[in-house]
Amino acid sequence: MGITVTKPARSFVRLVGVTDPGRLFMFGVYGTKPERRTIDLFKSTGASGVLLLARNIVSPPQTRAFIQELEQRLGRPLLVAIDHEGGWVLRFQSGVTAFPGNAALGRAGDPKLAYAVGRHMAAELSALGVRMNLAPVVDVAVRSYNPGIGIRSFGANAQTAGLLGAAFIRGLQDHGVSACAKHFPGKGAATVDAHLTLPTINLSRAAVDRVHLAPFRAACAAGVDAVMTSHVRFPRLDAVPATFSTKIVRDILRKQLGYEGVIISDDLCMGAISTRWPPAQAALKCLEAGHDLLMIAHDLQAMSDAADILRQAGLGDAATAAAQARIERLLRPRKKSPPAFRRAAALSRRIAERAIRVSRRGALKIPLPAAETLILVPDFREVKERFTFEGGPGGPEALVRRLAPGARIVRTPIEMTGSSRLPEQISKADRILCLCFEARRFGGQAAVLKLLSKLAPAKTVAVLIRSSWDEDLCPKDMTLVDSAGYRHASIEAALSLILEKPS
Repeated sequence: MGITVTKPARSFVRLVGVTDPGRLFMFGVYGTKPERRTIDLFKSTGASGVLLLARNIVSPPQTRAFIQELEQRLGRPLLVAIDHEGGWVLRFQSGVTAFPGNAALGRAGDPKLAYAVGRHMAAELSALGVRMNLAPVVDVAVRSYNPGIGIRSFGANAQTAGLLGAAFIRGLQDHGVSACAKHFPGKGAATVDAHLTLPTINLSRAAVDRVHLAPFRAACAAGVDAVMTSHVRFPRLDAVPATFSTKIVRDILRKQLGYEGVIISDDLCMGAISTRWPPAQAALKCLEAGHDLLMIAHDLQAMSDAADILRQAGLGDAATAAAQARIERLLRPRKKSPPAFRRAAALSRRIAERAIRVSRRGALKIPLPAAETLILVPDFREVKERFTFEGGPGGPEALVRRLAPGARIVRTPIEMTGSSRLPEQISKADRILCLCFEARRFGGQAAVLKLLSKLAPAKTVAVLIRSSWDEDLCPKDMTLVDSAGYRHASIEAALSLILEKPS
């Protein structure tokens, strides 16, 4: 039976006790150094974890100083976590290796490479004071377009996802950083993004067991320190989202899979939850379902309210103590490895080169001469608040200019639609190389692809740098190259394949 509570008065006394449920939180904070409101929040709630986002990061030295000052001012260690998946999800613009990501690793299909990526990530992150990487994503991709997962997945083969995920986990944890397998019990079949709304996956229990649970079994067998649940509803498993489901958290993850580590929620500020339940109330429902660590990443008032609500609810000391004990295990000192940036960069290039593929050979044959080729590069300045790019939003274009001397570079819109000169430039070009940044998601990129399909399909090579699912939007006489990612290593691998080598 659920516990119903009312929002506590502001005069509620906050005390951090040995089994205080306030300890069961991971909060996102604001600023690039610890602000007074951050210190007050962590002192009053006793939260164990802090999530670092791009808004907190300027450089690795600044990040290290941020973590050190926060822990010093609180007088205790924190479970410092970051989403550092590689590929699509990256928080650093420089100073930390930007690996191609899971889709590229899935193409390469080599557990040794996945282990090596985990090892290098752990070395770089642990040197900054980061204790947990919220990775790997072990969701199994399906043929249907999934805007929230896509190239974050190792691919469509459940066994491969499990093999690579387990290797990635061991690479991280053998070298000092906790891994977190996500998003249980698997949201690879979702067709909407949980950041915006609640997905529903109508799969049978047998299908979930056979395909989507397989990588999590492998992760549990590898000893993964944490598992993150998903904001997805599985009607065949339970009527409520996995986030609030005792059947999914306790019965399947704890009992069926035998998992004994930390169970962490996804951010309770995501649209799938916040559009239906206030984050503070969702935190209580989440804890009742069997989670150990509750994540609230954006709403400062909700963070304070959630700690108050859990305290007022009078939760049992035994359950709170068990969750705290699991969290405390992740705060113990661990073996670390020194960073090796040169080897990491070479590893990144190797993975990108093994992942690149020509997915359709159209009318325009490759390689192309760089001179006078029209290269269309997405204007990443439009999405600089939402995604992180190496060297900032101008980094990818600068890389293209360096690798394609003599080419004509034109920026294309990502979200904005309409470009008065683009039709003329396309019509006049003898050959076109277009970097396509997920046309199914972004209206500007969809418009560019539609224009190319109408005016110049036979003289275009489209490079799918963010979504392999854009292939279905391209006409048959358009040559397609799938890079499985848009990090510099992946773009460099694509241009190396498409453009003639300079004589």
